[in-house]
Amino acid sequence: MSDFGICLVNMNLIRTSFYNHKIPFDISLPVLVNLDELLLLYDFFGYPGIFLGSFIISILFFLPIPYFPLPLIAAFNENLDPHLIALSGTAGAVAAKMIIFYLAYSGHDIIARRSKGKTLSLQKLLGKYGWIGALIATVTPFSGSFIYVTLGLTRYNPWKFAVAVFVGELLYNEFIVWIGILLGRPFVQRIISEFTNTDNPAAIIMAVSLSTAGIIITIYLLVKINWNKIIGKRFPWTSTDNSNE
Repeated sequence: MSDFGICLVNMNLIRTSFYNHKIPFDISLPVLVNLDELLLLYDFFGYPGIFLGSFIISILFFLPIPYFPLPLIAAFNENLDPHLIALSGTAGAVAAKMIIFYLAYSGHDIIARRSKGKTLSLQKLLGKYGWIGALIATVTPFSGSFIYVTLGLTRYNPWKFAVAVFVGELLYNEFIVWIGILLGRPFVQRIISEFTNTDNPAAIIMAVSLSTAGIIITIYLLVKINWNKIIGKRFPWTSTDNSNE
């Protein structure tokens, strides 16, 4: 039998084994990611890789994907300093969120025109307490994009925003890094296994849809609700003489 004939026979045997579920190897996509394999990446990319990874994940604000696995895994690389890991993750996240903030900031005039001055009390309130929202948004496991967008649209002070986000992100990253170090590799491996499990794409689609809807609803409420009446009653010092009040 020619080589071509032998090749055809082997292909038929493989096809038969496949349909009978008797193939001698696992063709399923791997769900679990080995921690040692991931640690090798940090030897090559180091701190710039942590910065870039946290930046890319954070800039995709419509994807509610946390970047905590990056500093969490890096904590087990003996060549990297825990505090510099946290600082690299913080810098990347802050850079991304400042871009999101300024994109929303540039849309203030549109919101002001559409709302016809009904957000003035909200602006005054956020001008005084907005840093609390920015800080909380960074240390919670949920997407804080709608908070950043709201602060940007109401033209919250950029420096106050940057400081609040930096402090929150640094605390968050330090916590993640030291949690990994203290709880050990088995715990981190279990977290990574859950994080890389893609068996349920519907859950991912649902999360993206909810995150996007949250931002759209936030913008809609900013335009439609008379915040001067709502906030002015509870916080009289924010009251304005605007005629639309």
